[in-house]
Amino acid sequence: MPMHLTRRHCLQLAGAVLAGMALPCGVQADGLAMAGARMTADFDPVAAIWLGYDQGHEAFTADLAKALMPHVPIKMLVRDAQAQAKAMSVLRSQGLNALQVAFVQDAQAPFFVRDGAVFGVDGRNKPFIIDFQWTHYGWSNWCRRTFAGSRTQARDCARTDDLESGGLDQRLASSLRLSYFSSPLAVEGGGVEVNGRGLIIANWTLWRERNRGLSRETIEKYLLALPGMRKVVWVPHGLAHDPLHRATIIGPYVGWGTGGHTDEFVRFANENTVLLAWVDDAQARSHPVARLNQQYMQSNFEALSNSTDQRGRPLRVIKVPLPRIVERSVVLSASANTAYSHEWTAASFPARERRKEGDTVKQLATTSYLNHVLANDLVLLPTYVEHGTPPQQQEQVEKIYAAAFPGRTVKVIDVMNANWVGGGAHCATLTEPALQG
Repeated sequence: MPMHLTRRHCLQLAGAVLAGMALPCGVQADGLAMAGARMTADFDPVAAIWLGYDQGHEAFTADLAKALMPHVPIKMLVRDAQAQAKAMSVLRSQGLNALQVAFVQDAQAPFFVRDGAVFGVDGRNKPFIIDFQWTHYGWSNWCRRTFAGSRTQARDCARTDDLESGGLDQRLASSLRLSYFSSPLAVEGGGVEVNGRGLIIANWTLWRERNRGLSRETIEKYLLALPGMRKVVWVPHGLAHDPLHRATIIGPYVGWGTGGHTDEFVRFANENTVLLAWVDDAQARSHPVARLNQQYMQSNFEALSNSTDQRGRPLRVIKVPLPRIVERSVVLSASANTAYSHEWTAASFPARERRKEGDTVKQLATTSYLNHVLANDLVLLPTYVEHGTPPQQQEQVEKIYAAAFPGRTVKVIDVMNANWVGGGAHCATLTEPALQG
């Protein structure tokens, strides 16, 4: 059932700004608007692409804006007036007209804006927002697993969970004067992959993690209650190098990730064509994590190949090679701080792993071509040539995308800045759908 904004959330909207003007609070979806509503696909027409802003990601943000602005209007979600001023300065440094960008301020604005909201188009042909529950990427569950031997440590760790961000999607809806639809399910936008016609591909590992205590049948029931949803296709695994927060993947190899967002490994190209991350035998022999990815993606391929779309047609699956593994050595510090920071410590791992200060681990970046951005006539694709992927493989991937998205220009962007913290270009953008018809 749709929910009213609380008075506290309304008061927080005092800082919300759209094109320099505060907007009133209080919109919700009604039954008439939801009749005929649907969640839109990334390949549908786009009205705007949203970006975030954070220190340390300025160059990446500038590159995203420069690549996108010729193809789609840009909006930005920033934390406050100071962040907005800095973001405008970054845009101007690239010769971009910052005055053409609409800004919304919210104290909990994330850099990876994809995960803060999910858009759809309602029965009146107007955009609306899906309000999923927020768990800070399953942070409390990570704390319980990491400190399984100490309830006190697990409780103290979980207190760093930023639960207030859970109201962001509702506040954004009010800022934009849009309705919203509330779901009891918890997930982030990067874990929601739909074809815009009633089909969702759901990673069971991810949805189970975010919704502890709910059975698969119950989760599917709530998924089918989403606007316009008619069918769920389950896949079993995310990428091995996209673990939940900081975690050991295998042996000395560790990663920092989301725990299985679909935008890292499976994406719709059209209503019944799916792009799937892939590892061939040669890649699998080159690295133990590549071998895991081969096993995981083979299981996903089998699930997708045996599935149909919402109209009963077999899904067409296109395999997209993963880039070469990118890794770096990290020396663990002794700090016991478990806050969600960039610091790698021995306390980042379960006690049973017996990691200690001075240990060296090998962190893998969350690399994938599937974390691409679609914006009308543009496909914005990661490039990994400068990070060890052979140019011929990059060219092969670009050809796959050109064939999968005919008539669109394929551009590339270096996304390593985001890959080291479990994100990518798609994570750092939020797609606002254009009016349909």
